[in-house]
Order: sequence, then C-alpha cells, then structure tokens
Amino acid sequence: MAGSTVIVLLAAGEGRRFGSIKQLADIDGEPMVRRSARNAVDSGLPVIVVTGAEAERVEGALTGLPLRVARNEAWAEGMGRSLAAGIGELRRSYPQATGALVCLADQPVIGQALFEAMFARHRVAGDRILASEHAGVTGPPVLFPRDCFEALTDWSGALGAHALLERESARVERFSDLEGIDVDTPEDLQRVRTALGLPPRQTSV
Repeated sequence: MAGSTVIVLLAAGEGRRFGSIKQLADIDGEPMVRRSARNAVDSGLPVIVVTGAEAERVEGALTGLPLRVARNEAWAEGMGRSLAAGIGELRRSYPQATGALVCLADQPVIGQALFEAMFARHRVAGDRILASEHAGVTGPPVLFPRDCFEALTDWSGALGAHALLERESARVERFSDLEGIDVDTPEDLQRVRTALGLPPRQTSV
C-alpha cells in the first residue's frame, strides 16, 4: 500500500544508558525488539532488522517473524554504521525500493497511524524526507527517498542521520508523533508500560 517502501529497524546498540541489552527488555511478556519488529511487519511492508550487540540473542527474539536480518559487525562505531548496514541490505534485496522508513527498536509504541500518514505523503511527494517530531525534537521514524540511499550506505557516526536531515532541511517535512517514547533508561521503559496500561515491572533481562 506504500509502493515499494521498506522499513529498516535499527536494533544494534548495546543499551549503555539502559544498563543492559534493552532490545530484550520485557514488555507484556515480549522482548521490546520483537514488539517493535512485529509492529513494523503489521504495516504490510518488507522489514529489515539491523542487529549488532548481542546479535544472536536479539535475532533469537525475532524467530518466526517474516523479515530480513542484517548483522552489523561494526555496531560499536555508532548508529550511523547500523543505518549504513540496513540501507546496504535494502539496496541489495529490494533494488526497486523508492523509500526507506528508518525506525528504532527502542520506540515500541509507535502507532500505525504515523506510518500510514508517512506512506500516504511519500506516494504523492516521493522526493521529500519525512521525519517525525516529538517534544520539539526531529528524528526517527524517518522516511528517506531513494536519492538518499547512496549517501546513507556510506554513513557513519554516533548520531544517525541527523546531519543529513540538517543538510537537506529544505525538503524535510515533519509529522507530529505523540507516541514517540524512546527507551533509553529503565525509567523510560516504565513510561512505556504506563502508556500501555501495564503494571510496573523490573527492567532486567
């Protein structure tokens, strides 16, 4: 329904601020990475998950889901390298893709409504970069058009694609994201659990 957009889900970090491998943190009996990946799969689009730290454990949490895995051996070099790994896999496996929706595994409550709005806009404005905005901060999910793929394949650094968003600011469109809770700390996870109506629970994995 969104042409040939592919979702690239970044799940390669070590969770330093969280204190453990946050991709495996439990949310209602399910690892966070699986919940985020399942949400991406529910969009009906192809999904690529980029793994890195504790790759075998994270990949094990994705067993049975219809998606591709791209393992980033250089995950410690920062989110930029994981983004490059995901876009590289997209270019190899889906050469006709017109867009890449880059999402983070630590945003487990992103709703389908945001995805749908971005897909709809991409269909009619395929040259625009579509970014979400939460509390005045612009960031993922971000839908990059095809002409960004080459630059992203060579990307590096700790800040993901923020530099590209700044460089291409004239064609960036922002979508309000009221559900954009990034799980960076155990306290953030409790906020997610509260948003989902779940009781408090320990964040250890």
